[in-house]
Amino acid sequence: MNFLPQSRKGIYLIAPLMGAILMLSFATLPVVAQPSNNQSISSSKPGTMFIGNATMISSGVASYNFIGTGGNDTFDLQGGNASAIFIATGLLNNTFDIVTGNPSTATNSSTFSLVSGANSTFNIVQNNYNGSVSFSIIAGPDSFVNDTSIGPVSSTLFSINLGTNSTASLASQFTGNETTINIVY
Repeated sequence: MNFLPQSRKGIYLIAPLMGAILMLSFATLPVVAQPSNNQSISSSKPGTMFIGNATMISSGVASYNFIGTGGNDTFDLQGGNASAIFIATGLLNNTFDIVTGNPSTATNSSTFSLVSGANSTFNIVQNNYNGSVSFSIIAGPDSFVNDTSIGPVSSTLFSINLGTNSTASLASQFTGNETTINIVY
């Protein structure tokens, strides 16, 4: 009755395989919305990267709806050639990286509705010199909104509601006739 040595050989072969399976189960891959006019994606895994890219869509209205309930998520949102609606909601400690228009044409009319908890960062680069952009941003305490532009930008609407100890820096070159900024801390 020699069961012990044979059992150990099986364990030595199974252990690396189980380790590889566990490692792959904790790796978070980006959640990419394909170039389609309507996308809705949610994830409860922490550290999920949501990518919504409307730069390849040339007609109609594109809409993206992302929900991240795991925390520490990244939302990469890029406006495009068509009108686009981006809705992104996260739990806390999230990063929102936004480019408002198509970098080559800079034409679009986009709406961004962004909600996040504490310690979230919103990095916005505006290049909508031919189109209007609207932002509704709600974030918890210790959050940061940073808005810059690539040259002058057309009509822009900001409605920002941030928690305590938060900061908003809007440094775009606003030239639109219908630019409105409302920030509440």
